[in-house]
Amino acid sequence: MSYDARVFRLLIASPGDVEEERDIAVKTIQEWNDLNSAERQIVLLPLRWETHTAPEYGKRPQEIINKQIVDHCDLLIGIFWTRIGSPTGAEDSGTLEEINRVASAGKPVMLYFSKVKKTPDEIDVEQLARLRNFKASIYPKALIETYTSQIEFRDKLAKQIEIQLRNLLASGSSGVPSKIASDITLEFAETKSNKNLGNKLTLKSTYFNLNGIKKLPDFMNDSECKPDNTDVNVSTIGSFRANKDYYRDMAEYLVTQNMFKPINFWLKNIGNLGAKDLFVDITVSSSVGDVKILSPENFYKIQPNKYGGGIFLSSFHNAFPDRVMDMGEIEEKENEWKITLELRALQPKREICSSFQLFIGAKKSGELSFNATIYADSLPEPIHHSLTLNLEVEVIDLDATSFMQKHGELLKDQSAPE
Repeated sequence: MSYDARVFRLLIASPGDVEEERDIAVKTIQEWNDLNSAERQIVLLPLRWETHTAPEYGKRPQEIINKQIVDHCDLLIGIFWTRIGSPTGAEDSGTLEEINRVASAGKPVMLYFSKVKKTPDEIDVEQLARLRNFKASIYPKALIETYTSQIEFRDKLAKQIEIQLRNLLASGSSGVPSKIASDITLEFAETKSNKNLGNKLTLKSTYFNLNGIKKLPDFMNDSECKPDNTDVNVSTIGSFRANKDYYRDMAEYLVTQNMFKPINFWLKNIGNLGAKDLFVDITVSSSVGDVKILSPENFYKIQPNKYGGGIFLSSFHNAFPDRVMDMGEIEEKENEWKITLELRALQPKREICSSFQLFIGAKKSGELSFNATIYADSLPEPIHHSLTLNLEVEVIDLDATSFMQKHGELLKDQSAPE
């Protein structure tokens, strides 16, 4: 399938004694394209005079090369071993003329010098001396790279191309806007409909302040003495003995179900560059106490049952087979929560609802502030977003027995002992 992409031209400049490194440079660039181009919508085009120039008459050969490819490149990769090249009539060599021309245009130049051993009889002493003079002249104004094997050259080049690409994107080269090319937004999302809810959200919940929970009657054995058949898959721990605290546990469980509400996050890449390996760090602070934030596993983990001591583990992943959980973590510290989300990739213009839910509950109304920092491989600097969540909690004082009878857990004639 075709796709739009930004093209960066990478000129490979060198004398004739590093032909293998020139081929390695082309292969390294092509491997980057294979892994990244479609997802990040960027293509790196390797330029070499032997493959990207055409015959022309009436001008210096190097002048023709300059016009056809050098002046159009976005970055130059220079490679040297023991030679510096042949004079062009304007510079000591074609490679040096290309380097000076690209550097004068304010474009990045990456220089690599080989330390691979060579048979002395094969070394042109004059060429080596000129190369050494060139190296000495650029030390005050350049950061160069060396390598002792072709494998080391390939590894260093692959890493440093990525570094230079990020600089190019940040600086606006090759028609890329000067703003960050990947621009990720973070907002709230509705859990059931997967709709974007913006950066301000109001959650309404009910907190039942039950009186007399401890006075609820003990649960007694019935004739079947077996676990309840529930909609959620459960696994039993322990024997099928009666859980005498079942009514009290269930009262607290039902209060929790009414008090906690789920939220998701909406991520959108509004930039023109795909982003890989997204990390979202969120700090949540509250203006009031009595607030809890739970992960899905913790929210669904414990459900009271009449038998087996009251511990039944609900199978969250089986109950929600269509949900693929994002990697996420929640850490609580003194009324402040640290939430971490991870996402493998987000293509340009794509928006998704994160499948990692949070469950938020409170005993009274208040405001929560979400301060998020987004990191990604294509972002020269992290992106910051602030979200606000208003909790509107209706507090209802109620007798625990009446509450349980309303929910069908106690019969009308069942009540706390006098």
